Amino acid sequence: MHIDIDLSDILAKVKVLEFSTVTKSGGMNTRPMSGTWLPERQRIVLTTPAAYPQKALNVRRDGRVAVLYSDFTGSGLPPARAVLVQGIADAPDVVAAPQDLPDYWRGLFRKNPNLAAEVADPQHRATMDWYYWRLPILVEPQRIDVLQPTAAGGAWEPTVPDGTPMWVQLTDALTRYPSAVFTAQDEEGYPYSARAYVSQPNTAPSLHVHTEQPFRGVRGPANLLWHRHDGHSGEMAALLVAGIATGEGQDWTFTPERMPGLLPSGRHEPASFEEWIEDGRRRSAAYMEKSGIAAPTIDWAELASFGHQ
Repeated sequence: MHIDIDLSDILAKVKVLEFSTVTKSGGMNTRPMSGTWLPERQRIVLTTPAAYPQKALNVRRDGRVAVLYSDFTGSGLPPARAVLVQGIADAPDVVAAPQDLPDYWRGLFRKNPNLAAEVADPQHRATMDWYYWRLPILVEPQRIDVLQPTAAGGAWEPTVPDGTPMWVQLTDALTRYPSAVFTAQDEEGYPYSARAYVSQPNTAPSLHVHTEQPFRGVRGPANLLWHRHDGHSGEMAALLVAGIATGEGQDWTFTPERMPGLLPSGRHEPASFEEWIEDGRRRSAAYMEKSGIAAPTIDWAELASFGHQ
């Protein structure tokens, strides 16, 4: 399908999108990510570090995906209607260095010019090489919905400590964020996402979810994603909760069940930057050993040059 220039501008400039895949168990996995729109190829290019391959593994099992553009923070775009792209994705079994994905990285540098200083820093290069070993994901759009605008973003302070119980984090999210991304499969098995207003009726063990337009998902496994970013690279916070959705039209009931991706400690992230680096290297090595793939060499000079193109 062909995407017109107005929608193409949104796909090109939004800094953080919401990418949804189908999990092995038939649930949804929705995560905030960066992506690059290639209008000449009519493809969306995303990547995930080899340390965190789950999105790519999901795509290899089931290529049906959704990409929602609903948060315009830092994009330079005026407030606009959200854009949902449902498509078929491909995740080749390779680990790519930045120089193998020049169009992707040029797109990221255009949206985040401060990346140039990061990749030029010797300490960054010494500690973060594993982060640039990427699994590419290419999305071919199949259908597009233009949705009603819904407030995004959220307050930064005070933060809730990582590792606190799910309902404590949920209660915080309901006051911190004006909306969440609600995702379920549609009748054809594609993830379907839309921004929604979320509230808790009295003390019920479930949440009320209201969308600005009829939600085309079906009853069953679903998730809610709250996230915010500051319009620059690296500064992001997110809470993903999986559960079961029932309802129809614009009003749904969501029963939370778990927070996917928790470490054995109950935290989302290691306790320190040093632990995160160590954990990332370990995970990267484990993935490549299992896949029989050697770690690619990063051409740092070429990567830095993308910031000047």
